[in-house]
Formats: sequence, structure tokens, C-alpha cells
Amino acid sequence: MSWPSLKAATGLELSALVNIYSGRRTKIRHETHARIMAVTPPAKGDGGQYIDVTGTARRIQALSYVGYSYASIAHAAGSATNRILSIINGQQPTVRRDLAERLAAASEKLASNPPPANKYTTRSRNAARAKGWAPLSAWDEESIDDPAAHPDWTGFCGSDRGWWTHRLEHIPTCPPCQAAHDQWLQAHKHLSPGDRYQALGGARAEASNRGAAIAEDARELMRFGADYETAAQRIGVTRNHLQQELLRHPESRKEAA
Repeated sequence: MSWPSLKAATGLELSALVNIYSGRRTKIRHETHARIMAVTPPAKGDGGQYIDVTGTARRIQALSYVGYSYASIAHAAGSATNRILSIINGQQPTVRRDLAERLAAASEKLASNPPPANKYTTRSRNAARAKGWAPLSAWDEESIDDPAAHPDWTGFCGSDRGWWTHRLEHIPTCPPCQAAHDQWLQAHKHLSPGDRYQALGGARAEASNRGAAIAEDARELMRFGADYETAAQRIGVTRNHLQQELLRHPESRKEAA
């Protein structure tokens, strides 16, 4: 709960609540205790509650990745540009829940409707990619708000296949994929140079062919009426991964025929 909500629910002065919370006040009346204990916390917190800024910052980064300026993001979320700058520059570790929810809604809407290409969108996009920021498709609903999570750029990040997909798609390699590839090299160091080269070629081919097969299978399912969620479930990948592969492997003339 936010301080204003807690103040309204208990009927106590804000200064008294803050003193109790901070430990500056160690003794309270039975009546004060009863008022506080009678408050039922809301299921998800109210709009004024401060929450971790990680997910909000990542959503702003994702919108910058597709070309939205900070000013346009602020306008879509009903906020101020300075507030967006404060969040993206790491100047505040928390954000009000209502702003976080507005930015989450804006990111869902804007990410699927990239802005018209011009010098401002190009500048935003280039800056985001230079900083290694990830698109919204690299996150899922659970991971984007988790400070310990890493973006899944390839659908296989954290594996050697993910490392090869980075290379094949010219995406800067993420730390989990680099660590996985280093582990793969270590596990195969006993091979002769010729055998190691053959194993590397096989790993590269597997990464390349798998993505194309996913895209082809998904388009076939969608021709029979499957939506993204159903197609992803049938193939055994996440919706975000499926969308990534469809973008990486556009429909060929042979498929369209």
C-alpha cells in the first residue's frame, strides 16, 4: 500500500506511520496497533505503491529499440519526458505502480506498431542497439520484471544453439550464450582439429535449420486457422520465440505457392 492509502485506511497521521515504520517510534497505543492490524492489504497494491523499476526500464528500452523517442513514450504513458529519462538513466530504483502499469500498456500497444522511419526513430533505434537493449520479443511476461533474468534474444539463449543463432542473425552475443559456447568448446577440446571443425559445422547447421523449420511449421498451422499461441504450443516453443523466428525467416515463394 502507498502511504496515502495507509493513512486513509488507519486514520493515523502520516508522520506517525513513518516513525513506526522507520523504528524511530518503538512504542504505540493499543488503539494505534488495532487500527494498523485491521487494515487488509490489497491483492496487488494500489496505484501509489512504489515497486521495483526493472520491468518498467526494460519496457522503455524495448520501445527505444523499435525507434520510439523518450518524448513519444512519455506521451503514450501520460507521463513527463523527464520522468522517463530519470527511469532509463537509473536515477530511481522504484516507480509508482500506476505509472508502471501505464507504461506496460503503452509498450504492448506501441511495440506492435513501430513509428514511421525518420531521423528521430533512427537515432533512438541506433542508440538502443548500441547500448545492448533488448526488444520486447526477447522477454516474456514472467522474466521482464525479474531483475535476475536475462533477455532471450534467440529463443535458445543460455545454450550453444543460442550462441550460433546470435552469430547467424548478426545479434550481439549475450553473456549466457557466450558462457554456453565456451562450455561447449571446453567439452570438445579433446577432439582432433578435423573432428572439432566437423562438430562446429554440425552445431551451426542445427541452429540454422531449426529456426527455418519452426517458421515454416508455424505458417502451415496458421493457414489452418491456428493463432500464435496455438501454433507455438503445438511446435513446443514460446510465443515470443515463434514471433522471432517468423521475423528471421520470411515466407519464401515456395511456401506461399
